[in-house]
Amino acid sequence: MKIIKQLAAAFLAAVTLASLTFTAAAEEKSIILPSGISLERARRELSDKAAELGGEPQFASAAVGIFKGGEILLEEYYGKTDMENNIHADESSVYEWGSISKTLIWVSAMQLWERGELDLERDIREYLPDGFFRNLAYDEPITMLNLMNHTAGWQETTRPIWETDEAALLPLGEALQACEPAQVFRPGEVAAYSNYGAAVAAYVVECITKTDYCEYVHQNIFKPLGMEHTALLSAHNDNEWVYARRKEMNIYSFGIGGAVDLGSYLNYVTIYPAGAATGTLSDLMTFAQALVDDAAPLFKNPETRTLMFTATDFYGSSDIPKCAHGFWCMEYAVRTYGHSGATMAGQADMLIDLDSKTGLIVMVNEPNGNAFLFDTPELVFGKLSAERFGAAADSKADFHGHYTVSRSTYRGMLKLMPFVSAISSSVVRGAQSIGDGVYVLDSSYGTILLGEKTLSSGRTALQQPSADLLHDGLYIAKLILLALYILLAISAIYLLRISRKLKKHGKQVAIKGAAVMTAGQIARLVSMVALFVMIAIYAGYGGGLPTAAGTVIGVVQMLCAAACGASAATSLVSVISLKKQKARYILNTLACSVFVFAIIYFEMYRFWGI
Repeated sequence: MKIIKQLAAAFLAAVTLASLTFTAAAEEKSIILPSGISLERARRELSDKAAELGGEPQFASAAVGIFKGGEILLEEYYGKTDMENNIHADESSVYEWGSISKTLIWVSAMQLWERGELDLERDIREYLPDGFFRNLAYDEPITMLNLMNHTAGWQETTRPIWETDEAALLPLGEALQACEPAQVFRPGEVAAYSNYGAAVAAYVVECITKTDYCEYVHQNIFKPLGMEHTALLSAHNDNEWVYARRKEMNIYSFGIGGAVDLGSYLNYVTIYPAGAATGTLSDLMTFAQALVDDAAPLFKNPETRTLMFTATDFYGSSDIPKCAHGFWCMEYAVRTYGHSGATMAGQADMLIDLDSKTGLIVMVNEPNGNAFLFDTPELVFGKLSAERFGAAADSKADFHGHYTVSRSTYRGMLKLMPFVSAISSSVVRGAQSIGDGVYVLDSSYGTILLGEKTLSSGRTALQQPSADLLHDGLYIAKLILLALYILLAISAIYLLRISRKLKKHGKQVAIKGAAVMTAGQIARLVSMVALFVMIAIYAGYGGGLPTAAGTVIGVVQMLCAAACGASAATSLVSVISLKKQKARYILNTLACSVFVFAIIYFEMYRFWGI
């Protein structure tokens, strides 16, 4: 009898478990994501992707979270955080937020606005120490809204913003002054994504509250939300648990040869508010859920949250938002708000649909991202199409010429960078017009919007989500100048070799000013070597040129320009005064003159105030 009762109990338990499982599966199947597919299908596709890519493997790890309001729909971990020791990603894995960290700045700024301590349209210099900026080119005010829209006018900094030594990290104010970039655009006119500008906004918060920015965020965002597993400082040492866990996370880079284990690959961003936050998937989901919550737990008044997601920048002349108080507006089948992030240790993405209150978080431990990061947004939010805006099928854009990316270096020793990374209009020519100067473009990064606007100079700009593309009518001429610079430097190698061989065999003909001409040839060669060394150092420091290196290279370029100038002047005098070897003197005059002009135009000598 006892055995019969036990069997009956086991049977009932099995039936109950099966019923609950069936019910949960049915409920999950009934949940439809903004993309139009079921949660069950999304879960299955993510699992299939993990199985497909995990064999070789073709990815390291990914933490993926989907929520709707206060309910977690999916929290899954795929792959490994340490392949050698077979350690799988799980709820205790910590990933770097990258630029998603900036959303903490914008929430902090809106909290101060709500308390009446910050005016979003007031010149931020009124909140900062006197004389804080040294490289401003315009007298117009720089407002918090400019910083939120990335329209303060700063180019990319040419100073290092990454450190590998914890002890080398400076307080925020000092770190900002150490890497201040040049202001190259009029405030409010050109959008050029700026880590520096965002970190300045955090320093404004620090100056207003008289509280360290890190401490402010812990007390006003992390603590109220119960985010106990997120660090904010560059070295992650404001949270002991994260500090220890981050060192256990390995970073991987994938190439033709497969996975390359970079170890913990700890690189510290010096202006930490712009991209240093690090923590668990669960914590970042908690933060994102607070952003869609109508109760607005991060603000005293829910209307402040509503204002935060009100557009502050638009595409073309339309009412389609591009940015909302620092949050990027990304269009899929539905409109989302959020931010992506990338560091030397990984990438992450945070997107929220305010209408359905659906959110997505993806975090990976690969600097170049992986399929989970790139493909999951459309899986959840659907694919953007021009038809969503009622565009005609044949309304194609007709762009011409070349465009440089505003997020680059337009002043100083790296002035050549925008020209070597410019894009042809053919890349965007297939964009489909939806009216009001807005276009839908299918790109390698997915389907995106482009806006068209005219700057005060009359120059055309194409708006991307975070940086404008600037039309350059003289692009070909500038590229030719750069090409001539390189060709003339290479030709100097052959001229010097020929001269050496002629001298060795006693066939060299003595001419007036030969030594100065040779000095010019050597200078051209040295200048090109110095340029390549500068680029190598810049890349090696994660996009920064140390002051000492910049000074040495700048002085070298000045000397090279002077030597070429002297060579050109000597040859010009000889052309006028001598009757022989005129062709040789003319060619040297032209070559050295073009070379000097290239050094001056591309500001290869300029190592100060950049």
